[in-house]
Amino acid sequence: MLVTGASSGIGRAAAEHLAAHGARLSLVARNLERLDAVRIGLPGNDHSIHQIDLEGADSTADAIAEIVKDRGAFDGAFYSAGATLVLPIRLLKDKHLDEVFGAGVYGAFGMVRALSKKGAMTDGGSIVVMSSAAALRGRPALGAYCAAKAAVDAMVRCAALELAGRKIRVNSLRAAAVETPLHHDYMASIGPEATRDYDERHPLGYGQPVDVANAVLFLLSDASPWISGTNWAVDGAAAAK
Repeated sequence: MLVTGASSGIGRAAAEHLAAHGARLSLVARNLERLDAVRIGLPGNDHSIHQIDLEGADSTADAIAEIVKDRGAFDGAFYSAGATLVLPIRLLKDKHLDEVFGAGVYGAFGMVRALSKKGAMTDGGSIVVMSSAAALRGRPALGAYCAAKAAVDAMVRCAALELAGRKIRVNSLRAAAVETPLHHDYMASIGPEATRDYDERHPLGYGQPVDVANAVLFLLSDASPWISGTNWAVDGAAAAK
């Protein structure tokens, strides 16, 4: 299985969870040192690491195609790379949009494109892409991030239809606030009033990376053969509020 963004946060938790259930993993991230530390700590063997900057559809597709040549076709893939930017829309410029959409959208398109090629993914396989509750809920100064996650959800629905003939399932996970380094950075950037409001949006409190990893494991497993084209909420009831 392929896991991107595997050096930290949700990607790392998913890698650990999948490996614990016997998966043979190809781990992708930008930071090779942290990625190797994750690999060393995984149960099982024959896991590989690949340093890739997931900022463009073409470059990501080409890089994953090279991994396929070396490792063979994948049964499953989890795309967990992305970037958060706290900036009002009135200040957003091309460079800011490129930063957020690069890893968050273009890289996801590149991965799905690469895996849709013949011989890159086994028929009946599964692809999961990390999205966010922000795809549906507006937040001040998060316009670029919200737009990127909405784009991911739309791409997933289309990809599910395009790959249905090969029984390849494609889904996204709309997580709310999960306690990762990105979450801590965001919380540090907002004031006390915004923090209280954010707390109140999460009836079950903030999630842990393993909460999302459990959903990833299910959607990548044979236990979900009839689930595709969905944008699953894994958010502690945040979307219900």
